[in-house]
Amino acid sequence: MSAAPDPAEIAAPSDPALYARKPLLGPMFWVMIVLCIACVGAGIAIARFGPTWFARNDASPQAPPPAQQPVAAGFAAPAADAPVVAAPPAPSASAEVDRLEARIALLESGQQRTLDSAGAALAAASLAQAAQGGEPFADAVAALERVLPPSSEVRALERLARQGAPTLAGLAAGFDDLAGRASVAAHEPGPDAGALAKLQHALSRVVTIRQVGSTVGAGPDAVLARAEARLDAGDLTGALRALDALPPSARPVLAAWRAEAERRAEIDRLVAAVRDEALAGLMQVSRAQQNARLAGAAPATSPPATSPGAAQ
Repeated sequence: MSAAPDPAEIAAPSDPALYARKPLLGPMFWVMIVLCIACVGAGIAIARFGPTWFARNDASPQAPPPAQQPVAAGFAAPAADAPVVAAPPAPSASAEVDRLEARIALLESGQQRTLDSAGAALAAASLAQAAQGGEPFADAVAALERVLPPSSEVRALERLARQGAPTLAGLAAGFDDLAGRASVAAHEPGPDAGALAKLQHALSRVVTIRQVGSTVGAGPDAVLARAEARLDAGDLTGALRALDALPPSARPVLAAWRAEAERRAEIDRLVAAVRDEALAGLMQVSRAQQNARLAGAAPATSPPATSPGAAQ
């Protein structure tokens, strides 16, 4: 705790002005007020007249902007020394119509040829089936003549179709009995033969003994065995060729059978030729149609020609 001041030590100031109240607002205050007013006035003046003053000072002559070129100017004509590529002439409407009409006519004619060839192949197949039977097949030949051009094979079939021919199975079934009789005829003794040989031959007419398993040798039984083996295998032409080696004494026995067998072989040969001809015509027309389709599709696959201006 501090001690109280001594009254003797308290002395009055010598200058009375020291007792006066100090002013609250000094000169610096008023200077700041004046500066603030000046700044506010300057800001108002700049905001009011500044854009006009600055635009007037910044204005300077400038080059005018280049005139806008038309769009077509970018596609100027080529220089005189540049080679000029001529665009291919566009086909006229009449030429295109002619081309389409020719194309349609070609397709229609090709389709008609295809139908005709297919009809001929079908008629040939029907003829082959009808000719395999033992009955006449003149109707099948007449149907073939309506769709197939006339030929020597068709004319020969027309003659043979009136009678027909036995089937291959029927010929094979009747050959066994005839082969036994042909073997007996082949072993017939001559006029100078003895009584024993003539007796044996007479007995062979009652009981026929023929070697059917041996196909080796030049004897009548071997020839007949080879012919029978060919016949059982379906080779009628081979069987007829084998019978050519029979002795003359045995041939009259097989004369009627051989005539029917030869007629059957001739019918089969002619039918096969007609069928091959019809199938060949169908294949030829099919290839021609395919080539025509490829030729017609070739122009469509090529890229269209473009003019020099479009290429740019």
